[in-house]
Amino acid sequence: MFSYFTQFLSRFESKTIRLIVLAALGVLVAAVVLGSFIRWLRRRKQHSPTAWTGLLTDSAGGVLKALIGLAVVVGLCLHLKFEGKEFTRLRGGVSDRNRAAVETIWGRPHVQRELSVHLQYPTTHYYDKDGLEIDMERLAATTTQPISFRKEIRQNVVPGNPVLSADHRIDLTPNYRRKGTGTYPGFETRATFRYKFRNFSERKVEARFHFPMPARQGLVDEIDVRIDGKPVAQKLVMDGEAIRWGMDLAAGEQHELSIAYHSRGLDHLRLEPGAGREMEQYRIEMLCREMRKDDLNYPVGCMTPTDIAPAADGSGVLLTWNLRSAVSRLGMGVVLPRPRQEGYRASQVLDAAPMGLVLLLTMVLVTHLLGGKGPHWLVMFLLAVAYDLHYLLTASLSDYAPGLYGGLAISAGATTILAAMLSLKWDARFQAVATVVFFAVFAAGWPLLKLSEDEILWTTVLYVVLLTYVVVLAVRMRRRLTAAEVSPQVP
Repeated sequence: MFSYFTQFLSRFESKTIRLIVLAALGVLVAAVVLGSFIRWLRRRKQHSPTAWTGLLTDSAGGVLKALIGLAVVVGLCLHLKFEGKEFTRLRGGVSDRNRAAVETIWGRPHVQRELSVHLQYPTTHYYDKDGLEIDMERLAATTTQPISFRKEIRQNVVPGNPVLSADHRIDLTPNYRRKGTGTYPGFETRATFRYKFRNFSERKVEARFHFPMPARQGLVDEIDVRIDGKPVAQKLVMDGEAIRWGMDLAAGEQHELSIAYHSRGLDHLRLEPGAGREMEQYRIEMLCREMRKDDLNYPVGCMTPTDIAPAADGSGVLLTWNLRSAVSRLGMGVVLPRPRQEGYRASQVLDAAPMGLVLLLTMVLVTHLLGGKGPHWLVMFLLAVAYDLHYLLTASLSDYAPGLYGGLAISAGATTILAAMLSLKWDARFQAVATVVFFAVFAAGWPLLKLSEDEILWTTVLYVVLLTYVVVLAVRMRRRLTAAEVSPQVP
């Protein structure tokens, strides 16, 4: 708290801020002195004048009360701000540090790139000592033979894409992970990638397969690679980044390949078919369990599905991408819905509390002044303390079973009852009812307003309502004063 207070005081090193604060204090003192002077003049008109010393005493007392009240309000606002920052630091929901921990423990955003298949065949080349290529057929027809030559075998890649079609199935199940006081959108996937490929050349070749694993993924298990429904006979090379293997293909030979695995990820899943790669037939079905159509969102650079339908078993929503003879630089994928962060929302409520406290005390003060009766400073102080404790109690209860809204209702109800008992005992009926209503509005309504998606709209509406209330009170006060001035004096 002390460090936060010193940090707050350091802001006054700015000349602009110092001028603003001094100007505000000057306006406050001038308003108090002016009010004392007006009351002094009224007493003179009512034939109950007081000396100049009475004016000075009244003004000094009013200024002292205003400065003490201002100090109390500033202190409570600083306390609420400090508690809000501490709550954010300790229980304020997600953080970069906790997210990094979840990524290392559970998994990262899932990015799956496509299979690549290259057809290659060897050719033999001969070179003399000067590095010039030798035509061995022509050399065999001559009687002169080189003293020495070098033999080199090259692998030649057949241009073209041997993959005829791709048909993928992905089953995605959300599995939200909690770290600290934050919840992170984790998920599990069971994916099966099916391909048809063919040696389209007129010669025997070796097909080299390269299937990238999910980028920087923490866990990929239950890997199963099959050709024509049988496990791959060739030795698979797995290095954490990709699965590689090769097989010989005769001219025109065609097969079906399937690759399946189970994996975990965080935040979003994305498939990259390959920039500028032609796909004769490319299809992806993604079953997003425990999700609705309204929950869907897509990573940046991903196309929307060609079809969205409810799952047949009602377990979620089925996304389908179906492309034919297409070339695309876009990916396909989905972003998981963001979980509700109760800690962050409680931090939002605490962050809005100081402004609510200022508005509450301002409206109570205006109600008393325009009603013709000064406020009870003890009541004002106790209302401010109750408001401060209300927000702290709300934030504390948000960690338990009632949650944020339940804690808000319990705390607002209890403190509003205390405010009603206090106001009805000390104030006149109208001022007491107005005080209780304002306390309830800023204890329960103000936090809900700040949590709303239409915060700016509802805040503006509230300000308009408060301004209308002040104008009505001012008009009533003016009418009352006018009626008092024109009424005949009773001897």
